[in-house]
Amino acid sequence: MNKPPVFYCQLDYPDTPYPNQRTGRGTIADNGCGPCCASMVAENMLGVKFPPEEACRLAIECGAREKPGTDLYIFSPVFAEKFGLNVTDTEDADEAKKFLEQKKGLVIANTYGDRPEDGWIGVFSDSGHYIVLAGIEGDTVRVWDPMYRPGRFDKPGRKGKVRMEGNEAFADFSIIREDCYHRPFFLFSKA
Repeated sequence: MNKPPVFYCQLDYPDTPYPNQRTGRGTIADNGCGPCCASMVAENMLGVKFPPEEACRLAIECGAREKPGTDLYIFSPVFAEKFGLNVTDTEDADEAKKFLEQKKGLVIANTYGDRPEDGWIGVFSDSGHYIVLAGIEGDTVRVWDPMYRPGRFDKPGRKGKVRMEGNEAFADFSIIREDCYHRPFFLFSKA
C-alpha cells in the first residue's frame, strides 16, 4: 500500500508570521501558498523534512517575500540549490504537461484566478495562487492545493471541475491550462 503524500495546508498556520518586505505583516495562512508548495515538493520528492516555517524563512532570507505572496522567480532557484534539484520555468502549459507525462518531477504552477474579461472563474483560486502538479494520468492531473478545505470546489464556476480524494485534487489538464493562463510553471526534477 502506498503511503499518502505529505500535504501542507497554509490555512493551518493562521498565527505563524510570514511578514512581507513592505509592511512587515502577513501570515502563512494569508500568503504562504508558495512556501507550502515548496515544502510539499521537497518532502515528497526527496523524503526530507522541510516544513512551511522553514520554507518561509528561506523565502524571506532570499528576498522573495512580496506583498502579496512569494516571488517564485526569486525563490525557486534558491530552493532548488538548497536541495540539489534542477528547476526551469515556463509559461508553456504543454511543456509542463510533457514534463509530468515523462515523470521527470513535480511542478509548482501559478494560477491566475478569475478573469472577468473573458468570463473565466478561477478553479483553484479567485486570484493568484500556487499549487503543486503532482502527476498526470492521461489528461487528469493530480494537484496538491495548499489552500484546500472541504467545500472549496463547490463555488459556482468551480463545481464539477475537480474531484477530491482525501487532500488530493484531480482535474482535467484543460482546467489547469485555463487556470494558469499566462502564468508560470516551475518544473522541479532531481539533479
